Amino acid sequence: MCRAKELGKSRYQIFDFTMYEKACRFLQLETELRKAIKREEFRVHYQPIVSLNTGQIAGLEALLRWQHPTRGLVSPAEFIPVAEETGLIAPIGNWVLREACHQLRRWQKLGFANDSLTVSVNLSAKQFNQSDLIDQIDEVLAQTQLNPQCLKLEITESAIMENTQSAAAILQQLRAREIQLSLDDFGMGYSSLSYLHSFPVDTLK
Repeated sequence: MCRAKELGKSRYQIFDFTMYEKACRFLQLETELRKAIKREEFRVHYQPIVSLNTGQIAGLEALLRWQHPTRGLVSPAEFIPVAEETGLIAPIGNWVLREACHQLRRWQKLGFANDSLTVSVNLSAKQFNQSDLIDQIDEVLAQTQLNPQCLKLEITESAIMENTQSAAAILQQLRAREIQLSLDDFGMGYSSLSYLHSFPVDTLK
């Protein structure tokens, strides 16, 4: 039934053993993800963003990695969909935000990064739709003492298009805090150029 729903409405799907195997793998991965949160097995890798005009590093993108105790690095393509479907992406995403802001501020204090360097952090659709999202971001910035202008939040086009009025209000609150905004995966879905006038984004990806 679940597989039929995944494929669309008004259809049927014949059960086969691969579905059972897939469900078992999903359940196992979910269980291990919950343990990974408690054991703090996640890592953040930082990918440099280089300006083509100057050749200098203009920013960093925070990339989530899972260092599994027995499997080594687990591909995000494998565990992110499970985290999103189970809702675990919210606490994981909040941890990434906190960790990235803390690390950039630490580098700034040590003189390894200047005050104009930005760190880009992805916000999942579930994170973006949390009622206390703004409060969470305020708390992280207050705790890490990072200048809001150094934070760039990457939000997917699909997350914004789910509820454009609510999204516009949230984006305006983020803009009021001088947090930079990036529209991720633009062109993968709705891709309406006219909507760009409604959303105060700094960059398209």
